[in-house]
This record gives sequence, structure tokens and C-alpha cells, in this order.
Amino acid sequence: MSRANTDQPGRSHLLPTRYIVFLVVAAAAPLASMIGNLPIAIARGNGAGVPVSFLIAGSILIAFTTGYAFIGRRVVSTGAFYTYVAEGLGKPLGVGTAYCAVLAYGAFTFGLAAACGYFDEQVSLAVGARVDWTICAAVSVLIAGLLNHRSMEASSKLLAVIIVVETAVLLVFDITVIATKGWAAFPLSSFGRDSWLAPGVGVSLMTAFTCFVGFESGALYTKEAADPVRSIPLASYISVILIGSFYLITAWITIGALGAPTAKAQAVAHGGTLMLDLIKQYDGEIASDAAGVLLCTSMLATYIAIHAAASRYVFALAREGLLPRPLARFDEARNVPVAATVCISAATVLCLATVASARTDPYAAIIPVLIGMGTLGIIALQALAAVAILVYAFRRRQEAGPVVLLATIVAAIGLALALATVCSNFTLLSTVDTPFVAWLPALYLVTLAAGLLFSLWLRRARPQKFAKLALVEHRAPHQLP
Repeated sequence: MSRANTDQPGRSHLLPTRYIVFLVVAAAAPLASMIGNLPIAIARGNGAGVPVSFLIAGSILIAFTTGYAFIGRRVVSTGAFYTYVAEGLGKPLGVGTAYCAVLAYGAFTFGLAAACGYFDEQVSLAVGARVDWTICAAVSVLIAGLLNHRSMEASSKLLAVIIVVETAVLLVFDITVIATKGWAAFPLSSFGRDSWLAPGVGVSLMTAFTCFVGFESGALYTKEAADPVRSIPLASYISVILIGSFYLITAWITIGALGAPTAKAQAVAHGGTLMLDLIKQYDGEIASDAAGVLLCTSMLATYIAIHAAASRYVFALAREGLLPRPLARFDEARNVPVAATVCISAATVLCLATVASARTDPYAAIIPVLIGMGTLGIIALQALAAVAILVYAFRRRQEAGPVVLLATIVAAIGLALALATVCSNFTLLSTVDTPFVAWLPALYLVTLAAGLLFSLWLRRARPQKFAKLALVEHRAPHQLP
């Protein structure tokens, strides 16, 4: 019997599709992405052509989700990309991918925890009551740890509230701009060839793809989903369509609010406060202040979701014996990988303590680097998974059909180009232009090689253990719902 069948939890706290959607959307952080990343895309990218970048990124990720759904309904496992790569490209490369996934999600988690502390400190300074960033970060770690240790149902309910409120702020902004400017809020020139192929298009595409990071995390909740064969693919489709549509419309309306001919110049002039300044201009100072506060809650929601995703990768690897087995302890009553959750919280505290001991500005020294490393790693995982899914679908091309095959080809090519773009612009992504930081992406190659060599050693020295790696539940076509 496959491991997926022997490891089923009790029915309590199982996640329906809507809760998985909340977890996935929260990981993508709509408000934080628009306030933090959109100004970079406009100012340093191709200006008025930015909406096309979001359209391209969203289309490629919808194509990816088509293949993702195809393999996800047939290969059921908590290991997500690890098991998909193992299925498509072999177990040795799958093991290397697994360790890279832990590194990527770990770096993202640590960076987000520090970011929560930093932005909370800025809010406290704005209201005249300074609270040190380390205290704010510790509170964020405590909240995420307690919620994710209790149950993902509790976490997803909180995330649902945060997502609705933060999305409402941007929707009000969109509606106000439309009411003020009419059809001018949707400048057709944004889709003109001269706009979207303007200098900086690579930066805009990179930024667009980074805004989607987190949407792929749905497959990590296979063990906790009420109906993983249906809900994981469905949640992935819903999430990427919702996120992509929201980003595209908001980016387009933002260009309309700025005026397409002067959008890039104004974005450069406003800098990182562009979106807050526009919200203040169109909706008033109270709305702008509220958006600033909600940026902190958006960061917290993202941290909770990424913390949960990182915990599940640790759990999956521990269950395979690729990490210490005690980390695979799973609470069946609450449907939570408790040991892995505690491990990620403890590792985050250790990372924050190390940063705090350096007594330096966390935003200048570490936050963008950690989040940049996490973003790069996750996009690399998406690209490698896309290639693996393509190989898997090609082997079953009669079952997959031309639509799935074409979609997986588009996804593999598109994500490979996205990865190359992110790698070439990594110092921009991390905002730290030093030789040391520029070489950090090589750490993934070292990790991948180490995992690959370790798995080859396992195959030779411990063949029985190697044979049990990446065990999944396979479903034949007639077994699919």
C-alpha cells in the first residue's frame, strides 16, 4: 500500500477548497505586492507597459497550472514539487530539489519575519510610540507559530479576513480612479508595442513573476485537504486566476492614474511610496494611512502562509528520512505537522537573533536579501517542476491530450526564461549591490548538487531506503473523479 494511503489523518480540521485558496492567496500577498513591487516595475521597468508583464506572467502561470492540475490529480503526495520532479526527472534530482525547496522557503520565512518586525516598527514610529523591530518580529513569530501549531483551519480563517480587508483597500482605489478618470483609467497605449517592449521589460517581467510567488504552495496541503484530488488543482486554478486578474487590473488602473506618458517619471519621483501617495490623492489621507497599516497585516498574512508552507516541506523530507525523522511527527487530531512547525519557528528565532546581534538596519542588511533568495529559489522550483511535469505529461501524451501538452511546453519555456531574468537581475531583486550578494544564487547550485550526490550514494549504499523515497499514491484515469 502506498504511503499516501497509510498516512491519512482523521476527518477533523481537514481543509476545504476555499481555505486552501486563502492560504495560497495570502502567500502571494496582493497588497504587499502592489505597494512594494509595482512601483519598482514601473520606475525601473518598462513604465506604462507594466500591465502586459502581469498579463504574460499570469498567462504562463495559468499554463503551468494546467500541467500542475494534470499531475496533481494523478500523483497525490505532500511533497509537492519534490515528488513531481522525482516523478518526471528521477529521484536523485528530486532529492536535490527537495533540499533547495527547504532553503528557499526557509530564507523566505526568515526574511518575512524580519520584514513584519521592521514595518511594524515604522508604523509605531508614525504614531509616536516606538517599538523595536525585534519585539515586533518576535510577536509575529509567536502569532504564526501558535496559529499554525493549532490548526491550518484557524490560520486560514484569519487570513481570509486579512485578505478581504487588504483587497478592499485596493478595490476602492481602483473604483475611485475609474470614477474620476473614466475610460482614461484604462490607457490602451499600455498594450502598444512601443510601451511593453520599452527598455526595462525584463525588470517588469521579473517583478511580475515575483508577485505570484506563493501560488504554487497549494500542493503542500495534500495531506490536510478534505479532497486533495479535487481541491488542490481547483484551488490552484482559482488562486492564479484571481491573483493574476487583480494584479493586471490594478497595475493598468495605476498607469491610468499616473497618465501613461509620464507614468515612469512619476514612479521614479515618488519612489517606494508611489501607491500610498496615489491612494492618498484619490481616496484621502485616512485611506492612505489605513493602507500603510494593512501593509503590516498583509506581511503578517504572507508570513503565516509561507511559515506553513516551509513547515510542510520539512515534514515531507523528514517523513522520507532526508531530514531527522522526529521532525515528521504529525498531530492527527489537529491535522498539523507539529514538529516541523516548531522547527521553523525556532529556526526563525535563531535567524532573527543573529540579525539583531549585528545591530544593523535589518532592511538595509538582510530583509531584501533573504526575501530575494527565497523568491529566486521558489521561481527556480517552479521552472524545474514545469520541466518535470512536461516530461511526465509527454510520457502519457495520449491521456494528457494536446491542450495539456501545449500548456506544459509554454509553462516550461516561460518559467525557464523567468528564472534567467531573475538570476540576471538578482542584485536588483535583493536591492543590495555587493559582490557577495551577487554570488548568493550559486548556493542553490551547491545545494542541488549536494542533494543529487547524497541520493546517488543512497541508491548505492542503502537501496531499500532509496526505493522508499518520493512514494506517492498513483491514480489511474478511471480512478479520477
